[in-house]
Amino acid sequence: MKQLIPSHFKHDETVAHPITLRNSTGHVLTISVVSANIIRVRYQPPVKPRERSTRRSYGGVMVSSKEVVVTPSRFALTKSTDGEEVEIETPELRIVIELKLRHPPRLVWYASGETVPFAQDLVNRSLAYDPSSESVWHYQTRTEGDHYYGLGEKTGKIDLSGRRFRLERMDCMGYDARTQDPLYKFCPFYITLGAQSNAAHGIYYNNFSDTTIDLGQEIDAMWGPYSYYQAASGPLDYYRVYGPTVSKVVKSYGGLMGRPRHLPPRYAFGYLASSMGYAEAENAQEQLEAFADLCKEHSIPCDGMHLSSGYTVNANGDRCVFTWNPTRFPDPKRLAAHLKSAGIRIFANVKPWLLKSHPDYTLLKVSHGLVWNSDVNDPATLWQWSAGKHTAGEASYIDFTSLVGYRYWQERLKTRLLDLGYELWLDNNEFTLLDDSNTYACEMHPTVYQPHGLSLPAMSPRDSSARQVGTPYQTLMMMQASYEAVRKHAPIDRPFIITRSATPFSHQLMSQTWSGDNTTDWSTIEYNIPMGLGAGLSIMPGGYGHDVGGFAGPRPSPEMFVRWVQQAIFWPRFCIHSWNTDGTITEPWMYPEVLPLIRASIELRYRLIPYLYSLHIKYFHHECEPVIRPLFYDHQDDPNTHTQSFEFMVGSNLLIAPVTQPDQISRTVYLPANTSWYHYQTNTYYDVPKEGLTVTVPSLIEDTSSPLFVKAGTILCFGKVMSSVFADVDDERRIQVFPHPTDTTRTEFHLFEDDGKTIYYENGAYADVVIWMEPSATEIRVGIEVLEDGYFPNYDTLWVTCPLQDETRPLVFDGEDDLGRSMGLVDQQDTNVYEGFRISWKRTQEE
Repeated sequence: MKQLIPSHFKHDETVAHPITLRNSTGHVLTISVVSANIIRVRYQPPVKPRERSTRRSYGGVMVSSKEVVVTPSRFALTKSTDGEEVEIETPELRIVIELKLRHPPRLVWYASGETVPFAQDLVNRSLAYDPSSESVWHYQTRTEGDHYYGLGEKTGKIDLSGRRFRLERMDCMGYDARTQDPLYKFCPFYITLGAQSNAAHGIYYNNFSDTTIDLGQEIDAMWGPYSYYQAASGPLDYYRVYGPTVSKVVKSYGGLMGRPRHLPPRYAFGYLASSMGYAEAENAQEQLEAFADLCKEHSIPCDGMHLSSGYTVNANGDRCVFTWNPTRFPDPKRLAAHLKSAGIRIFANVKPWLLKSHPDYTLLKVSHGLVWNSDVNDPATLWQWSAGKHTAGEASYIDFTSLVGYRYWQERLKTRLLDLGYELWLDNNEFTLLDDSNTYACEMHPTVYQPHGLSLPAMSPRDSSARQVGTPYQTLMMMQASYEAVRKHAPIDRPFIITRSATPFSHQLMSQTWSGDNTTDWSTIEYNIPMGLGAGLSIMPGGYGHDVGGFAGPRPSPEMFVRWVQQAIFWPRFCIHSWNTDGTITEPWMYPEVLPLIRASIELRYRLIPYLYSLHIKYFHHECEPVIRPLFYDHQDDPNTHTQSFEFMVGSNLLIAPVTQPDQISRTVYLPANTSWYHYQTNTYYDVPKEGLTVTVPSLIEDTSSPLFVKAGTILCFGKVMSSVFADVDDERRIQVFPHPTDTTRTEFHLFEDDGKTIYYENGAYADVVIWMEPSATEIRVGIEVLEDGYFPNYDTLWVTCPLQDETRPLVFDGEDDLGRSMGLVDQQDTNVYEGFRISWKRTQEE
């Protein structure tokens, strides 16, 4: 490594925007004002000439990436008389650029009107580069006590301070959720929350090459406390996003990344089953068809089944993607149809490489559809999983930037899976390489993604090495090719694709992801929580979850399994998955003694689907905000929440405190300052003072969920339990209100309804119903307002109750004289009495 520090920069006054700094040796630094709170900084060292690759192109017209031209937001520019400072000011920010000739440019960042910076480059070492390897560095001063969050999906506690991370990706089966690094995701974005200022800002590095980010692991007395970013290949290109709230940082970052393209289908919120063991059995199809009958026998709702890669194992034991084992699966089309008739979709595992034994390997080799080794002018090879555990065979990755590889993938998806009734599960798509000089064709580009205000990292308009382009490009292109194939196959249906690896922008096209092949251990239940919270802050695909029960290792004990399920039912993705070392399969009915508890928890999940679906639309689909979030997201003013790692919020109003230790019959929880909560299981009310409050509540194994706290003022919405989300007419909505004892502020909940299957909602075929509550000293007034009624649900009554035993104020329905009140019904499970409030869906049309 050679680290050089550029110097002698001067302001180029001939360029109005971006603000441009140059030196005489060809180094260029530009600063672009994207918006009042977002600034782009790009440093480009001189680029050395590269030799052309010996690889031939087989694809026709080249598609080039285009730089997004951003119209600058309003800003003012001033310059000191000696030319050593340039100042940029927007309505929200002030950036001072120090230009001392013998040092690199140094940026100091202030919130508007503030005199203490919230971020600043390291003195004399802000920028560095290696001319031989093309690596670039960015050094910043680190303030002791500041908190760091994000980077996609990282082990350990929610606060990443004091740690160093490699942003590469591995197939890390059985990882330790407390310490392992790297994992499956690539996301060079993190949030800093100032310990003294309580102000948040984020930084996104727009570069896909292998990355190291150090948040205080490294120290050097010469430089004082610092953090740094290193990319294996330049340029240095980053976006600074100012809050000061964490929520504003995330929403602003989401605005750059672009919104999700579609809503997920409603069945994505149901129970999704899985196990490696099913597809590895010689009578795999028989077992999978019987699974639907077992769900019915044990009264377990289910909406999906993951088909692991055992279906692709050939006579020699090799896993050849897009092929079918005729012994294990004599009639794949019948299997998909059988499960679908029971309301269960099936998601086929697909991997992005071909073993050399694959029947299509030669086809892609001669047509240059594989990642290439230009040194020998042949496909690049590496060892990949081939048969049973710890077996490997020579393989090559499909090059999704080549036209041949891209079209091959889409054609095989269609003919071998989609046409047979299967949906897609993209697995092992980390694209780990042993030689980063392997090249990509760079013929196909990520043109489907729609970021706003930024460009995806540049891809050379000729063959480029994996080091220069970055392996995340292959992941994005695999996703894009798959998305296009699914949309073409069923243009009216909502595309539903699951991916293990994820990168920036992947949330636009992918419906779900998960924390990978975790380990069956109590610590995994605990530390998967902050992993998921960090992924949410980083805008990974919105349907995030974990392998419930643990994937690798022994089967979970009955107690561990119950505790895992009790908290997992609140995550956007709820999937039980396993590859147990004793050959067993983790299923809801694996322990008859706790089956009633597992069933009750899964039924609660199904009852909550209208609530979870509406939160997904409100937060993630509309704003790119996470539904599952850390407590500080909504309670940033309380510093005690800044390191709270093992509880999580569902939206703004539900606090979940998972049980993560054996033999634990009570749970101690910190409740944020100046809030009010009801403990759902006992109805106990907590009015939290400005100092915050630590409480201990029961956490019985017999409970249907982990300890749940409902914020005063909350309106919860429940549906009915069905064997799958479309198994019956969805004709019931029950509302539970939790009024504040003294606060009379009106609170609202947006209930979104649509057909849950098609993209017709994009043309207005949806309903948006505002349910509101206004408590007073003498009554609890509840009302509804239909904002949009482009879709008419199969119910005309909302059943409303206040489940608090000590609440004596009567429910009063606003406008009930016009709409009428229905006779009450009694819930057979919780004995709550519900009163019916009729909805006139067509009223807005008639007006």
